[in-house]
Parts: sequence; structure tokens; C-alpha cells
Amino acid sequence: MKTYFFDILFHKYAAFNGRSGRKEFWFFNLWNALIIFILYMIALVPIWYMANAEEEPVFSSVFFLIIGFVIFIYMLAMFIPLLALTVRRLHDCGLSGWLALLTLVIPVITIIFGILPPTPGPNEYDTEE
Repeated sequence: MKTYFFDILFHKYAAFNGRSGRKEFWFFNLWNALIIFILYMIALVPIWYMANAEEEPVFSSVFFLIIGFVIFIYMLAMFIPLLALTVRRLHDCGLSGWLALLTLVIPVITIIFGILPPTPGPNEYDTEE
């Protein structure tokens, strides 16, 4: 099984040219969502512990701040690859990559871009030979 997540992170981190198929787009987003879900579940541990504790333990607050910082760094690190992947997916559909800016305002539109059918062959936005 091809690991699209690591392929994008290590080989196409900021590649805004070329094309990305639906499979690459959805597998990367699936793994990204799974990692975010796991990080948020870990962040819920101190909240659950504080709700069941008699007094507020200090380590829970520190742990919550640390996991919050880790989530923030992860989201910041994923911004460029997600944007580049969306641009390449738009190129695969024969659309301009500038439409990816709409995903910053209306995130749900990413789903629409992800299900659009690809155009056969190279398109005007391809720079790879």
C-alpha cells in the first residue's frame, strides 16, 4: 500500500505544480484527520481528569498546555502541504490553483474540490513533462 501521507510530507511538501489524483488527496486528508483526532483525544485526558479530581492538579494544566502547543505546531506544519495538495488537485480537475484560497474562507468547499472528476491528460496548469 502506498503511503501518500509520507510521500507528500517528504517529497511534495511545497510542490504547487503538477497534479494530484483523488486517491492521493483523500488518503492524505484521511491520515491528517486521524492524527488530529488522536491529538485531540489525548488533549481530553487532562480535562477528564480535572473533572473527576477533588482539586485541580498542576500537572493536568501543564499537560494541557503542552498538548495544545503540539496541536498548534502540527496544524501549522500541515498548512503548506494541505494547500499545495489542494492546488495540485485543482490542477488535476483543470481549474486554477488560486481557487484554493476559497478553502481558507469556506473550508467545506475542499470536499467539492476533492470529488471533482479529473481531466484526462495534461492540462494548462501542468509544468511537469
